[in-house]
This record gives sequence, structure tokens and C-alpha cells, in this order.
Amino acid sequence: MACDGLLRGISDVGGASVQFMLPAPPVPFANYPPTVGVLQLDGCEEPPPAVGQLKSAYEDHGQKASHYAKAVLRSFDRISEFDLIHAHDWLTFEAALNVKRMTGKPLVVHIHSTEQDRSGYHPANPAITALERDGMDAASRIVAVSRYTKTSLIHRYGQAADKIDVIYNAGNRMEMQPPTSSDGCISFIGRITEQKGPEIFVEAAARIHEVMPDARFVMAGDGNLMPMIRSLVRSLGLKDVFSFPGFIDREAVSKLLQRSRLLIMPSLSEPFGLVALEAIHASVPVILTRNSGLSEQIENVVRVDPEDIDAIAEATIQLMRDPARALAQAKAAAQEAAHLNWTKSATALLEVYRSALA
Repeated sequence: MACDGLLRGISDVGGASVQFMLPAPPVPFANYPPTVGVLQLDGCEEPPPAVGQLKSAYEDHGQKASHYAKAVLRSFDRISEFDLIHAHDWLTFEAALNVKRMTGKPLVVHIHSTEQDRSGYHPANPAITALERDGMDAASRIVAVSRYTKTSLIHRYGQAADKIDVIYNAGNRMEMQPPTSSDGCISFIGRITEQKGPEIFVEAAARIHEVMPDARFVMAGDGNLMPMIRSLVRSLGLKDVFSFPGFIDREAVSKLLQRSRLLIMPSLSEPFGLVALEAIHASVPVILTRNSGLSEQIENVVRVDPEDIDAIAEATIQLMRDPARALAQAKAAAQEAAHLNWTKSATALLEVYRSALA
């Protein structure tokens, strides 16, 4: 989503063209202007695992990243002349490092989330952490999506502060009003992984349900913790008030936000929080953890400590019981978010490009 917004922003600003190298066909909404050339790579698909062979999520993503890197090399003669390389997160770093070694072109790496962020309560995967560090070390400039992320890159990855530029993401505005009746729901939208704190959402839902038995909860997304989360919902007696639509596309996200009286993002570590920004643009009140980059830009959200389940439940109950206050907070947050747009982000990114080229 960030790449999509930045590509359109770069086109609006002008002065640069982009070759966007994808391991799959562009998504249906990606109808890009002429300055964006999409190069779909062949051979990124991996064979299905043998019967009885199980792979961890990291093995799966690592293999896909390796297939992508090899496909970039095979397709190198299809790439027209270029000035610099821009890589997004560790999944693209192997490919970017290969291209940098071949060409000597400057490299910009964009950090949307680190392995330290994604690990949650578990130790970070050392192979991925090492690849992240290699990519940052080789880069001329590093783009972080928040000051929160920049601080992490300095202290956890040993990067120099003056090498890192903070460029905030933007979001898609939606002109709609959230429901104020009991028909609405309390939503979680995101990956069902350790980083996003889905079990915190469920535990908070149990406490909210005790006080407000008519409350309904939607957890949209998919991930490795889904079986555990479904089991937790059943064990807490919440099966009848919970729904799991799975992974949903942009249109479905818009429809869910129209039904949402509140969005809770209980992430243990959230470098930015694009879904929360889209909820803010949709005038939906938002509860964030303090470990969130978006909270650096928006004052009119509720901030809680990541594991303070009581605070999440209490804030939710207060907002649900006072729809006028909730709506006023949501509208104030939307006004604050108006300055976050992809054209502004792209303008800042073009300055990073100029600095890398210099």
C-alpha cells in the first residue's frame, strides 16, 4: 500500500520515473500513470511443498525472497537505464544487494517494519536481522516511516542517525460516517501475528463484553496465530459475538470501517499504522498503543501501553457509551491527518533520492 501511494505521489510531483519490479501481476487497482513502468518478473513462483512437508512462515517468505532475487537477475536485460535502487524491507534486500554489486548504483532502503518489530514476544530471527543490517549498511540513505522506527534502527541495528530520513506514510480518504447504533462493531484489521497483538484484542473484548454484552467484534486478517486466536475466543465464551472474515481487500476494508464504531490496534510494535490512518480518514475513533509511529502525528487518538488490557477495555467502553465524544474525537483526528498525503511524502522521497545520488 505504501509503494502504491508513493508511486502515484512521485508521478504527481514529476521529475522522476520508476521501474516497479513485481514478483506477481499488479493488483487490479494498480492502474499507474506513464511514468511508472511495471516489470512483472517471471519465475518467482515456487513449487508446492511435498506431501507431509511443513515449512515455517520464515522459511516460506525467505524462499520467496530468494526466488524474487534470482528473477531480478534473470530479467536484468529487460531493465532500462536507471540511476538508483529503492528497496522496501528485507524481502527485497537480497535482490537489491545483487543489483548494487553488479552496477555500483546507490541504494535507498525503506524500512516499513523490522524483524525486531515482527517478533513480538519471541527472539528475532537472526538470519533476517542480519539481512536487514546488510541492506542498511550498504545503503546510501535509509528511509524510516516514523521517529519510533528511526530510533530502533539506531539502537538495534547500529545505523547512524544522519543517514536516516523519516518520511511518514499517508492514507486513502473515505467520505463516510461511522455508525452510532448498536449495529456497529469493534474492529481489528491486520495480520494475525505476534507483532499485532491479536490476543490482547480478544482479552480486551472479553472484558468489554462483560460490561456491554451487545458489543460485537470483528477480527479481519490472517496469520500464523489464527488457530490459537479462534481457540481463545471459544474458551472465553465469545464465539457468538466474534466474526473472522479472513484477509480482506481494500473494498472490504472500506465496508468494514463503515460498520465500525471503533478500531483497536493493540500492536506490540507498530512502525506506522496505515490501517489506523485509513480508519481516521473514515472518521472512526482509534485506540493505539504507545509503540506506534502514527501517534507521533495524531493527537486525537487514545494511546495505551501495549499490554494494558484494562486500559484498552476501559477506553473502548467510554467511547462506546458516549457516541458524541467518540465522533468529535474522530473528526478532530481526521483534521489532523489531512496534512499526511502521498504527494508530500513523495516530495520528501525525491529529496532523499537527490541526496543519495549526490
